[in-house]
Amino acid sequence: MSSDEDELPGEDLVRFARRIGLERAAPGRYSALLSLNLLGGYLAEIQDPLKIVREIELLEAGQLGSQKAPIQNRYPPLKGLWHKHYMQDGMASLAQNVKKGLNRYKVPLFDKIVKEAHEAGEERFLEPHEIEAIIDDAVSGNRRRLAEKQALTGEWLMFAKHEGQNYYLTIANHRTETHQKVRSQIEQICFIEFPFLEALLHEAENPEGSL
Repeated sequence: MSSDEDELPGEDLVRFARRIGLERAAPGRYSALLSLNLLGGYLAEIQDPLKIVREIELLEAGQLGSQKAPIQNRYPPLKGLWHKHYMQDGMASLAQNVKKGLNRYKVPLFDKIVKEAHEAGEERFLEPHEIEAIIDDAVSGNRRRLAEKQALTGEWLMFAKHEGQNYYLTIANHRTETHQKVRSQIEQICFIEFPFLEALLHEAENPEGSL
């Protein structure tokens, strides 16, 4: 961010969107809801908005980005929309993926050490250097394994596709926010900004019907 970032709280959403490059990345195709969420995350010091803007730039360029490829939601109330994972900043995201890695892979290095000791018929204490290596394997090793499988868990950047272009709607914490809450926010704000959304979502949920 620029050196005069302390002025941000007094700026409106349009100026903020321009400052972080959102207007440049998707001119006229981002919602006030997204801008507000990015500003809130920035002011709360829990999210770098430039990271989400970078994901949008990559989507606009047809590139994969930091994690999984975009996924179209298949079930109501978000059926018909798309989401792209991105990694949230901070310890919460790290802890979530460490937990996921432990559940999926355990700690392979520790299992290896135990197996070797068992096969040798030994009972021994772990050496300090082994403890350090085990911790690294549990954190960095498992994160690497998840990344290789494109299985890192992140937040969602929600967007719609319309006439060959992406319209960026909001970001969502899909662990703590219900899909219905996200849908309600989109209806209240994004339907006004992008009138095609109402028909798009209705048709996705009722392929044989019409408005």
